Amino acid sequence: MKKNYFFTLLLTLCISFVSLGQVLLTEDFTYVDGSLVGNGAWKSVGGTAGDFLVASNQAVVEHGTPSEDVEIPFTQVTGAVYAGFNFSVDDLGAPYSGTDNEYFAHFDFKARMDVVAPSGSGDFSVGISSGSGSAEVTWATDLTFGTSYRAVLKYDQDTGITQLWINPTTSADTSITTSTASVANVSNFELRQSDSSENETVRVDDLMIGQTFTDVLAFVAATDPELSITGISENEIFSPETTKITAALSIKNFTLSGDNGSGMSDGSGDGYIKTTFTKTGNPAEETSFFTTTPPDIEVEAGASYSLSAELVDNSGNSLTPAISSSISFSVASYNVVADIAALRAGSSGDFYALTGVEVVMTYNAGNSRNQKYIQDATGAILIDDTSGVITTSYNVGDGISGLKGKLSSFGGVIQIVPQVDPGAATSTGNTITAQVVTIDELNTNLNNYESEWVTVENVNFAEADGTATFAASTNYNISDGTNTLVFRSAFSGSDFIGSIIPSSSASVTGLAAEYNGTSQLFGTNSANIVLSTSKNEILGFATYPNPITNKRFTISSSNADLKEVSIFNVLGKEVFSTSFSGLNKNIDVSAITSGVYILKVTEAGKTATKKLVVR
Repeated sequence: MKKNYFFTLLLTLCISFVSLGQVLLTEDFTYVDGSLVGNGAWKSVGGTAGDFLVASNQAVVEHGTPSEDVEIPFTQVTGAVYAGFNFSVDDLGAPYSGTDNEYFAHFDFKARMDVVAPSGSGDFSVGISSGSGSAEVTWATDLTFGTSYRAVLKYDQDTGITQLWINPTTSADTSITTSTASVANVSNFELRQSDSSENETVRVDDLMIGQTFTDVLAFVAATDPELSITGISENEIFSPETTKITAALSIKNFTLSGDNGSGMSDGSGDGYIKTTFTKTGNPAEETSFFTTTPPDIEVEAGASYSLSAELVDNSGNSLTPAISSSISFSVASYNVVADIAALRAGSSGDFYALTGVEVVMTYNAGNSRNQKYIQDATGAILIDDTSGVITTSYNVGDGISGLKGKLSSFGGVIQIVPQVDPGAATSTGNTITAQVVTIDELNTNLNNYESEWVTVENVNFAEADGTATFAASTNYNISDGTNTLVFRSAFSGSDFIGSIIPSSSASVTGLAAEYNGTSQLFGTNSANIVLSTSKNEILGFATYPNPITNKRFTISSSNADLKEVSIFNVLGKEVFSTSFSGLNKNIDVSAITSGVYILKVTEAGKTATKKLVVR
């Protein structure tokens, strides 16, 4: 396809001068039916890769089973940014009910456009919000299934206000505007899918992004050659486990020539692609391509790379103007840490390897994210394995060595995303002994306990009335009479779901957690909600001082029965034991190193446990 590139450039400059704007992106979705990602500059930003489809030269936004969200970048500008696109909603068989508002298009989660219920006898309507999940203001005129409409969506980056027109001819036509501001700078246009209960399908076509209303009012197909590198994001950091990276070259309005057999153009098209690949510190490697699917790039951990590509004519000369694309990326290396405390002190987004220490699995959530809790003598952390990297099956109490992953956080909770399967358990049957802590201590120093197995004693559930039952994914307040903590039924498989909330005082064992700074205790099973009964308590039991500063402390009770004394580390291993009869005994713990321990005292079939700090 031979083109007069100078004439096209001149026409573009004239249009830009008249409109006093700039077209930032043109997308007509003219791709082979299949996954949208991998075409143009579209990339996946969540959900299951490959779920977002293009069909019949339209983007297919499905709310139901598919989950993938996609985005396409554009040059960031100041002031207002506009998106114009055609859209239609497939026939649902009945008017949209509006019970499940679903936004399907947005700028970096700003200027969200929703499908909403009709206000009258129509099939559906649309609404917008500046930044919230559901529509703030709705289009007053109902729309019809199967009919294509032109939407013009404006987002003012200075005021955070969103405006929408449907089938306008000028900016003076009817529009709707949000009143709630959500200020941000945007540089991506996204299409979103979700698990809506109504399974609606929205078809999007002829997308334009620009700086003025006129830029995007009517679709004007791009005629200039376009080139982009896909499969890699700018400044993307790949896992240290990465050895090969797949990149693709996407072109528009340019026909690649064939290879004449000696690495030169055969003149059958407009030209070919020149690429330059550079590993930091190494000479650049130049290659000519007559296809948009180059071979995989071999990479190594700890190295940085850059890749540039340019469209050239059949003689290898740059076009006028030059059409090129470039991208930089790197492959991370592991930061080696000796224990979980050092891991938790790391930087989110970096990669870490736990070496020289065995961690113990304390709980397997058994959920879709394959979450597991682990701890060692220094702390605990949540493994968040949504990709199912760890295929080895572990039991509670199993030791795991060689964990490698990427540090991240969600809702304030530090977590590690595994990069490799550590393999078979390195030990089994480790006892997990919960630390006994107070609600005040959890609320004040949660980071010292986050994701650890802990017990709070003698607490009451505020919601208990003798008939109320536990529901899944619900917060309940537990109190020791002075302080309050959130008990959350976080795991739907917990056997206490549906049972009556205990009305009497109880000791509750679970996982110390948080959500955006609020301390929580995750319940796990009914066996860990133990009702307090005086017959099981050691009368007059006390220990002092605690913390222990001189390697000695005293245990006392109200009777002289034989007392069996054991001290465990936080992994449940016994490190000290003794026994005595009498009302009190001064215990020498000079053989124990400084740290946090669990004290267990048994007297006449009754047991008491306490957290013990040795300094």
